Amino acid sequence: MFRIGMIAAVAMLTAGFQSIPAGAQLPPELIPLTEDVGAASSFDYMALKASGADLTALSGAVFRRTMAEGGPRRCLTEAEAVFQENLAAAAEAADQVAFDDDRAAASEAWGKWLLFVEGMQNGQVATEEPFKWASDRYARAAAETNPRARELEYRTAGDQLHRYAFTGGAQVWGEVSPAANARLMNRLGRSTCITDKDNTEWLKADVAANGWFTRSATGERASSSAWLMAQHADNDRDFQRHVLALMEPLVEQGEVSPNNYGYLFDRIAVAENRPQRYGTQGECKSPGRWEPNALEDPERVDALRAEAEIYGTLAEYQARMHAHCPG
Repeated sequence: MFRIGMIAAVAMLTAGFQSIPAGAQLPPELIPLTEDVGAASSFDYMALKASGADLTALSGAVFRRTMAEGGPRRCLTEAEAVFQENLAAAAEAADQVAFDDDRAAASEAWGKWLLFVEGMQNGQVATEEPFKWASDRYARAAAETNPRARELEYRTAGDQLHRYAFTGGAQVWGEVSPAANARLMNRLGRSTCITDKDNTEWLKADVAANGWFTRSATGERASSSAWLMAQHADNDRDFQRHVLALMEPLVEQGEVSPNNYGYLFDRIAVAENRPQRYGTQGECKSPGRWEPNALEDPERVDALRAEAEIYGTLAEYQARMHAHCPG
């Protein structure tokens, strides 16, 4: 019943969807699909595509719903995630048969991924990159005698395990079609966001009770792991600023890495649309070309990087980052 009704709705709304600008908000007629998982699951996406709708623009509009005015992005709700995933998959699928096949393939692949994550959390060993780092970190967490550092290491391993999946996931689930891959990337995006949010809440509570992770109290590795978790706390800029303020005097005392401080300083500055100091943050401008965001003092950036013990000159760093901008 709902599917038939939505097909009719697609026909009525076609004219409006054909010319959705890239920065537009989601049309009101589609908002119910972001609020009901069943509706988002049963909607006829290929009919919407056949109507001439710009599914890529609609997908972007779903993400824009997650951005508070002047604030950080929240995670997609389950209904939003289902809707966005199907839009992305339909944009890639050739026809309804391919759309259905890709959905089944993505579900099978996702099941493999969840089993892999569970295995890693319970001591499964990965010997090849990109997952070896996370595997080693889980092993270190299991051997850690400090309960605070153990929980931190365990959470950091999960943080990185999610991020490695964006480039290495095919090692776990095998080769899939572009449409199935689009589904998997969207599921990973939401899972990573939820993981980051949970980690941020844990770190906030821990730091409020115990102070920052210092070299003398918990060791170098735990101190850097805490920084990494704060670096990924983009859903809570106030907390990131709080961490930066905690770290600043500790850098002078030799209790935290100046490198960690520099990266977090730049991340916050760029998020607040201010020039960064150390040139650690940037974006791909074209295939094989990475450019740093605006700098406070371009003439002194290399000296500032050296003071913060950040890898190489900006030119050397940029050359290394080019590899992260695939063709």
